[in-house]
Amino acid sequence: MNGNTIYHVCLEGALHRYFGSISAIFDQFTPEDLGVSKSRLWAYGITEEKPYQNKKCVIRKGIIHRKKTNRSLPSKYGE
Repeated sequence: MNGNTIYHVCLEGALHRYFGSISAIFDQFTPEDLGVSKSRLWAYGITEEKPYQNKKCVIRKGIIHRKKTNRSLPSKYGE
């Protein structure tokens, strides 16, 4: 993963949560909550054009668009 991927989980049309990976989704939800296993989602191959959907949830994949900054790393101990 490149750090710009986001997964949007909509559970039963009301609860919306956002995750950085498929594995992170299963840190918060069980396969029973979602009606799908982690291995099934990997095999399905969620893309922006092909979200996963069942009776319990919709899982979409997207890209986070970030603004580039010119910030430098903080100096250690005020050096």
